[in-house]
Amino acid sequence: MKSYLTLALKEVISQKLTSFLILIAVILSTMMTTAAGQSVGVLSAMRQQQAVAIGGDRYATFVQLTEEKARILENDSRLSYTGRSVPLGDHELNDHLSLDLAEYWNGGIAAWPTYSRLVEGRLPEAPMELALPEDALQFLGFNGKIGDTISLSLSKALRHGIVVDAFDYTAAFTLVGITESNFLGYTGGHILSLAGQGTAEAVLPPEYLYYSMDIRTKNPKNFQAVMDDLCEKLEIHELDTLYNIPLLNALGISYRSEAADSELAMDDAGFSWLVFAGVVVVALILLAAGLVVYNILKIAVSGRIGQYGTLRAIGAEKGQLYRVVAAEILLLCMAGIPAGLLLGCLSAKGILTAALNQLSPEMFLAGSREQLQALIDANSTGKWEYLLVSAFVTLAFTFLAAAPAARFAARVSPVTAMTGTKGQVKRKKRKIKQIRNFERYYARLNLSRSKGRTAVTVLSLVMSITVFITLQSFLSLLGVSGSLSEHLGDYSIVNQYEGISPEEKKALELGENVDYVAAQQFSLYELDEQNRPMGIDTDIVLGVGETFQIFGFNDCWMDHEFASRLTKEQLDMLKAGEGCVIRNPIPMEIDGVSFGTTHVEEGSTVTVSGKKLPVLLSMSGYDGYFSVGNNGFVNGVQVLVSDRIYSGLTGTDTYAELCPGLKDGADRTAFNQVLEELGQRIPGTATVSYEETDRQYEESEAQIRFLAWGLILFIGLIGILNIINTVYTNIHTRIMEIGIQRAVGMSVGSLFRVFLWEGFYYGRNAAVIGSIAGYLGTVFVEAGATDTIRLTAVPVIPIACASLLSIGACILATCIPLRKISRMSIVDSIELVE
Repeated sequence: MKSYLTLALKEVISQKLTSFLILIAVILSTMMTTAAGQSVGVLSAMRQQQAVAIGGDRYATFVQLTEEKARILENDSRLSYTGRSVPLGDHELNDHLSLDLAEYWNGGIAAWPTYSRLVEGRLPEAPMELALPEDALQFLGFNGKIGDTISLSLSKALRHGIVVDAFDYTAAFTLVGITESNFLGYTGGHILSLAGQGTAEAVLPPEYLYYSMDIRTKNPKNFQAVMDDLCEKLEIHELDTLYNIPLLNALGISYRSEAADSELAMDDAGFSWLVFAGVVVVALILLAAGLVVYNILKIAVSGRIGQYGTLRAIGAEKGQLYRVVAAEILLLCMAGIPAGLLLGCLSAKGILTAALNQLSPEMFLAGSREQLQALIDANSTGKWEYLLVSAFVTLAFTFLAAAPAARFAARVSPVTAMTGTKGQVKRKKRKIKQIRNFERYYARLNLSRSKGRTAVTVLSLVMSITVFITLQSFLSLLGVSGSLSEHLGDYSIVNQYEGISPEEKKALELGENVDYVAAQQFSLYELDEQNRPMGIDTDIVLGVGETFQIFGFNDCWMDHEFASRLTKEQLDMLKAGEGCVIRNPIPMEIDGVSFGTTHVEEGSTVTVSGKKLPVLLSMSGYDGYFSVGNNGFVNGVQVLVSDRIYSGLTGTDTYAELCPGLKDGADRTAFNQVLEELGQRIPGTATVSYEETDRQYEESEAQIRFLAWGLILFIGLIGILNIINTVYTNIHTRIMEIGIQRAVGMSVGSLFRVFLWEGFYYGRNAAVIGSIAGYLGTVFVEAGATDTIRLTAVPVIPIACASLLSIGACILATCIPLRKISRMSIVDSIELVE
């Protein structure tokens, strides 16, 4: 053969329909992979932006550093960014919230964009200048303006309050800026405010003048190694390292959970289920596209068997026929891949831009619409890595899809192909039974007579359905706010002075707007000179500098804290007052003195006020702690019991904190009035609402979910187009058969019904199999989030939507070609050659 490329080009031109369908499949495949890559880029950028908004643009922070250590960090070549700040102390706003004042050096506040958005004025620059959020001004009762003086009573503690050694002072500041309220810190009990550089030297004594350093490493892969080395060389205590877990998770940076004090840390060893789930989804997308190409090519090559037999008869070798088919695919890919890349880029950017322009930038934690558009432009334009990967993936899978058809063409027998012999047809014995509906019966026969073609068509539908269902499970993995601590209830009501009586708690529970009330009681006992708690008897031996604390939880709070950590029997014992949970103190050593040496083992028995209590759970190290409101952890032994026995142990029955949760559709205005009246009856009661906090978290998650849904629906659209393409090919290759059916007396209406039933059966079978496969994909995705394989709730709505779309698309795909074919004359249909 003189030129395989010339023959392939002639085949591409002469077989117009087949070439067109393959070209469409290549364009759709490339468009899908390109748009998915671009969308994933935007999703990743949005997820990182969300993490920065929540925890700042930093990997970690070292706190309580000396000037020497701070300079060493600033000069470390392994760090790409260092931002120095000086904590100036906390101003207590109420029992829930404190105003944290910090001085940032050399524009370091830029790493915290959410906290530096101005409403009025400017950011502080000179000593004793101050910028406060709007909500902080409300808590302070300040009604002044920019330029006025504000006096704050601040307390600067060492060692995070675990050792009580604080410097208290009052200072007057000049208000130069008002920043936007940020409610994300409410769950931790903090509102951040900013002071000008040089303020610390003016108000703090030298022994309290220490620094915090925000850092990012040049190489994210060795982040943990750099952190460990810095902590060792600079002798930085573990309590003085704060990891920005949301950003580390968003960037995929590995870290040790023990070092980060988090149960959500990524495991840097082994093959993550999350990675496996991602590989499964990508494979499903590529299979859905590849099956379409395979099906069209298989049908096209089957129709040219006689031609290939002739080529073999005149001397063509198997390898030459392989090259002919490969050349056809290459020519079509040369035309289809560039078009798919262009359409993929335009569609991803166009769809996102058009959709996001209808929404508020605040929903995406962006300062302005221009900032949001710049983020989209930076991540949805044609990046070479995405384009090259998309082109390579499409080309590779197209050739893989074409390989079976090329192998079939190369192995054809010249004699068999040229004589048109199909081989002996074997028919199974069938039972004679009544045909109730001829069109349905004939449609089932058509599906079963070519099982290979039917299987491929159904499988292509199954892939699309599976991808559609599985991708939706990724919504739960894309956000980063799940890395943060959750608050219990919609409000927190604290009174540590008189306490809240059981009667008030009961009245609150009976309110028409209240769904539940979680409640806790608290008593703190200092130690005497013999390290024994004053005011209560216990056989627990306490260490120097510790305290003894008793918490009483009601059943609701018990379930929140321990339902996942205790067995049902243990939880029932705890609720019944037949056991306790112990939180051991954190061990530390300061100036050669050891603190937090007490350790109560799980399974032992302790005695408190004469009552023996089995220890059902013992918590140590950084495994959480208990506190009232957001007052922080006071180092000591914490004994948690049921509120059923709390009064018998301590002699008091009042509650220190109530956390009511409201019913869906509750009247918040009416409930706020109830809380106001409660505060008037019980002096010293402080209340904080998490309504704005929840709203801000929901809006930060909305950016991820909105874009993810765009990706899911776009891939679903590509899947529908693939369905139409596949079914259209199957029907169009049967034009001669349709002509013969009409020649023997089949009406147009009966012909339509036969193929409509075929389309229905295609969609139904694919929906059943795809739904099962999609559910399994959902299980793997959930395993990626929890690293545990378990059966999850069946995604009914996604399965129903995918099933209806697939059946509808199959029926639609049969109507499009049949409308044209039914209008052709019988003779033209029989004699038609593509």
